[in-house]
Amino acid sequence: MKSIVLGATGFIGSHVVEQLQLAGHQVTAAVRNSSDTAFLDRLRVKIEVIDYSDNKEIGRVIAGNEVVYNCIADTKSLDDEIEVKLTRNLIEAAASHGAKRFIQLSTIVIYDFQTNEPIDESYITQPEYPVQQLNLEREKVIQEVGTETGIETIILRPASTIGVRDKSSFFSRLFTSHANDRHPMINNVSTKVSFVDTRDVGRAMVWLGTYQKPEHDNGIYLLKGFDTTWKQLKIEMDQAAGKISKTVNLPDTLTDDEMLQYKLSPFALKTFTVNRIWNDSKIRKQGFETKYSLSDAVKASVDDITSRNKSMNRK
Repeated sequence: MKSIVLGATGFIGSHVVEQLQLAGHQVTAAVRNSSDTAFLDRLRVKIEVIDYSDNKEIGRVIAGNEVVYNCIADTKSLDDEIEVKLTRNLIEAAASHGAKRFIQLSTIVIYDFQTNEPIDESYITQPEYPVQQLNLEREKVIQEVGTETGIETIILRPASTIGVRDKSSFFSRLFTSHANDRHPMINNVSTKVSFVDTRDVGRAMVWLGTYQKPEHDNGIYLLKGFDTTWKQLKIEMDQAAGKISKTVNLPDTLTDDEMLQYKLSPFALKTFTVNRIWNDSKIRKQGFETKYSLSDAVKASVDDITSRNKSMNRK
């Protein structure tokens, strides 16, 4: 399979490139001019610098690839017009330049906090925050253009990810607090949550590039690796770090000033207090299985963050 990964230097995008290469596929990594390509250079994959503001340039880079993976999912701004327009430009370019399949990396962030029960793809979410609405709009564009042009579309919504090359996700921020003996714990430590190892997200994206999508399937899939609690996650981090971190015990209701003090957003607070469990039986019934456990994911990520921090301190 000949494929291209957009957002190839990102946390998840880099894993998609790596897993495509490990699976023996011909892969091109599309990167911005300012991107750090050190990891991709070590993989020795083909790299194309892309200007996402130039539609002709987008088409040139995509041309000749059968499958396009859009991993530009970590939106730093909530400008709907810019983000949704870029998504439309990317899939339209893929369709007009001969790609057969467009795979969108989405997010479980789209789901609301109205239930403590496991959620599957049929759940109809009611967005409460701009980031939720934005990502739903991006998914809507993917499906609309797919219907209009005939390009096959697939959307993956992975659980919160844990893995190497994590520089800014929730886990790296949580581990910083852990390392500083300020690991936040909410009163309700039994709140359940689903996670997935980033390597398994990469593997799932590769699998979705070649599997035979069933007729009448909407191509939307959830993915998780394991269910746990926030308390158990802290225990795993203690074991991986080789120390038992002190905790900052917080109530499950905080004032605005307290949330500012503890650097918690209303969204983050709800994540800690409402079960966030996903039912990914759909993709598993189609034949995909994850490989990595909670311990595998936490150890890999903690070792990687610790190693990078030591390297930076030596400079």
